[in-house]
Amino acid sequence: MQQSSLHRAKKLPPPVRTALEQLLGRTLGDNEEISIRAYQPHEAPSVEQQKAVAEELRRLFARIDEKAKGISPGEQEEILDEAIRSVRPRYHSTR
Repeated sequence: MQQSSLHRAKKLPPPVRTALEQLLGRTLGDNEEISIRAYQPHEAPSVEQQKAVAEELRRLFARIDEKAKGISPGEQEEILDEAIRSVRPRYHSTR
């Protein structure tokens, strides 16, 4: 079953466009595209679960920090830039 769809505003039937504009609270431009997604919401994790995840992340970051000792901040930035470029070849650091 399809969970999302993409539509060009200028190709929408007038009643559909009007309904979407009412939902958005503004007029749609002909050059805009509208993405519609349907999903089942879920409850937020409990406070206990959130605390457990936060503690797990703290431990993970502490292990990462321990491994990074002795690496200069400049080298760390170069490593991060290289990792980003490996998945986004046109990436250029803004630093």
